[in-house]
Amino acid sequence: MLKQLIVLGFPSLLVAQFSNVHEGFGLDIGSNGSGIFFSRHYTHESGKYSLSGELRFYDIKASDETIVYDWYYNQYQSVGGKSLLLVPFFLGSNYYPFAGKIANNFSPFITFKSGPILTINGQESGRFINRWVNSETHGSWGGFAGVGAEIRTVSSTTIMLHMGYEYLPLAKISDGKKDYSGLLIHISFNRLKK
Repeated sequence: MLKQLIVLGFPSLLVAQFSNVHEGFGLDIGSNGSGIFFSRHYTHESGKYSLSGELRFYDIKASDETIVYDWYYNQYQSVGGKSLLLVPFFLGSNYYPFAGKIANNFSPFITFKSGPILTINGQESGRFINRWVNSETHGSWGGFAGVGAEIRTVSSTTIMLHMGYEYLPLAKISDGKKDYSGLLIHISFNRLKK
């Protein structure tokens, strides 16, 4: 009985101590591609740590991909590219070791996140819609570990800069590789939810 009460009561106890909720979006710039993401952060009342969740859309780039000008169609187009999209859904936390020790709006942190990754592997040629209609999908697990800094502004917004290593293994080989792990710069723009 006590075990059931703890299991049922712990989430409400945990949520009650997270008073600041921020929602945001941002940009990812990595060694294997770039993308966008949407996030939500729950900051603990102590200011020592926060919990977060994010959904990313990460476009994988080929090492020989380039932009060329097509004189016939009078427009620029990408050549040598990959039609590979990774959609990680990561949950994790930030730990602020200097909470309350720095007297301004700058808060460095250490971050760890992990979760499932959906891989969408489209065809390499054809019109845009045709490449993605019959795409191959599979799932795997990955994560991110790094350091960062949160900059708070007067208008209840924050900017978070993360730098670290992202672990992105795939369940099977997609576009010649089974692992798209590498360095990542993660820039987030967040606003306090009211």
